[in-house]
Amino acid sequence: MRLAILAQAYLYDNTVSINGTLVQLHHLAFGFKHAGIEVHYIALTEDKTKPEKSIIDGIHFYWVQIQSRLLLWKKIMPLYYNILIEIQPSVIYVRGRNVLQYVAGVYAKKNNIQYVWGTNGDDSAEFWKNTKRLKLSKKIGIKKLGLYPFKIVEDFFINKGMKMANVIINQSLHQQQETKRILNKNGIVLPSYFFYRKTNMVKKNHILWLASLSPNKQPELFLRLIDTCDLNDWKAILGGGTKNKMYESKIKSLITNKNSVRVLGEVAFKDSFKYYETSKIYINTSKPDADGLPNAYIQSWLSGTVVLSLHHDPNNWMGTHNIGFSAKGDFNALKEKLKRLINEPEMLETMSDNAVKFATKTFTDSTIIQNYIKLFNVPVNER
Repeated sequence: MRLAILAQAYLYDNTVSINGTLVQLHHLAFGFKHAGIEVHYIALTEDKTKPEKSIIDGIHFYWVQIQSRLLLWKKIMPLYYNILIEIQPSVIYVRGRNVLQYVAGVYAKKNNIQYVWGTNGDDSAEFWKNTKRLKLSKKIGIKKLGLYPFKIVEDFFINKGMKMANVIINQSLHQQQETKRILNKNGIVLPSYFFYRKTNMVKKNHILWLASLSPNKQPELFLRLIDTCDLNDWKAILGGGTKNKMYESKIKSLITNKNSVRVLGEVAFKDSFKYYETSKIYINTSKPDADGLPNAYIQSWLSGTVVLSLHHDPNNWMGTHNIGFSAKGDFNALKEKLKRLINEPEMLETMSDNAVKFATKTFTDSTIIQNYIKLFNVPVNER
């Protein structure tokens, strides 16, 4: 089997920002490779030293150089399509919401092969998402008005690409329900996949927040949470980077002397596990529609770190398996749970043990890759 992965970037390219989609694509690519699949990974890069093609740990990479970001989505469509012609894959996989879905759909339909799309957020299947975001943005005047035609056209291709998918894989039951409601397609729920080797790092009384510094992730609520709790001998850590220096300064200005917070700045993915492994509690303050199944949850649970979330509880796992807590949007409930876990170490240890057992069984099981392969192998006319 020859698999083509159409990606906007690659996790270990130093010129890109890390997100959950890139993390999952990385783990899946190597999971597929170890399962005997010939993997071809197409990605954008701003690294001018990269060749057009390279082989890294047995995976074939095709690097599409970014010359200008102006209408980038429009420029890359024919480039990716031409690379597909060269690869001649037997199946195409796209994760996330972008125009590469349309490229995959057109090629797959013409060549009668499987096009598999993986949703990466609770609103992944939403139509006209970029146009709606522009409407809600703070851009004003002629600049905002001038962007509308381009966002509408971009969304048109994305909408078409979503509907062209032969197989849709969801991260959670909620994503599956939204896929059915919006697209009238039956998605298949498969857990995220992680390749993980346990270390022997010692847990400390650390409360970790680690994500991109952005309004959607709401780091200011983490700082507010820390500021309103008596941490005793616990330490708070805030990790994450942003190119918006004004926003970064705003967040740092919220740190008070009452409960000092250690600020890490941007953390490379390859270095992130040590923070999950040494922390006892991970806090998620993202807005309701900002996350699907955060990779931070998986990294936390695999590390025995208990997750406390303001909103997100994929598949109701938190309470079902006693591995964390979702406040369902109630900030005070989040604060009370944090205070309780700080003061009840036995409860925290039990939840930590549960998290390791649950995550190991759920996210590192090789049957996840085998289930993907079964879907890849389903003949197109039997979908």
